[in-house]
Amino acid sequence: MVIKESSDELNPPKAADDVALSTPRSVRSATDYLALAIATCGVGYLPLAPGTWGSLLGVGIYLLSQLLRGKLFFAFGDGHWIPFWVDSLWKALTLALVFFVTFAGVWAATRVERLSGKKDPGIVVIPLSPIFYRWIGL
Repeated sequence: MVIKESSDELNPPKAADDVALSTPRSVRSATDYLALAIATCGVGYLPLAPGTWGSLLGVGIYLLSQLLRGKLFFAFGDGHWIPFWVDSLWKALTLALVFFVTFAGVWAATRVERLSGKKDPGIVVIPLSPIFYRWIGL
C-alpha cells in the first residue's frame, strides 16, 4: 500500500536511469539511525496522522516534566512558596533544553530529508518542538 504524502506533489516522480538502478543502496551509519530516531521518535512511521501522534507524545512529555517540577518544588519549598534559586534553575534548564531540542531537531530533519530523498518527509515529527515553543511563551 502506497501512502501519499502532501510533499509528493512537490516532488514529482522522475524517470530512473539504468545507472541509478544498478548502483547499490548505501549502508546507513549509526548517525543516520540516530537522526531517524530523533526525527521520528517512533511515531513518525504510523500510517495515520503521525504529526498528531507526535504532538500527543510531546504533551505527555510536558505533563511528566510538570509532575517532576512539582515534586522538585515541594522538595525544596515548604509547600507555600518556591525558593527563587529553584525557579531560576528550572527556567535555565528549560531554556537549555529548548535550544538543544531545536538544534538536534534541525540536524535530524535535514539528515532524514537527505536519506529519504524527499522534501519535507512525512515521517519527521519532532514531538518536543511544539511543546517547547509554547514553553518559550510561558
